[in-house]
Amino acid sequence: MEIGRIQGAGGVAQTGATAAAKPAAGFADMLGKAIGQLQSVSDTANEKVNALAAGEDVDLSEVMLALETESLVMSLATQVRNRAVEAYQEVFRMQI
Repeated sequence: MEIGRIQGAGGVAQTGATAAAKPAAGFADMLGKAIGQLQSVSDTANEKVNALAAGEDVDLSEVMLALETESLVMSLATQVRNRAVEAYQEVFRMQI
């Protein structure tokens, strides 16, 4: 699994409503891609486990590596979600 580089706004300064709309769409795209990668890793691990269970010629170390990779990716996604929820709660508690 390769993680792509985060792209900026192209180095062009934006003002007004377009500057506010651009990061929201960028974040949504980035989040969608990350969830897609997470699903891809999970699907790969499931395919390898199913192939092993069906008696196909699959190396056990590849299956274990795929399962461990899936476990690590899920742990990372859970931690990112937890941090985002904590940040939201902290902002919600701020007094104006």
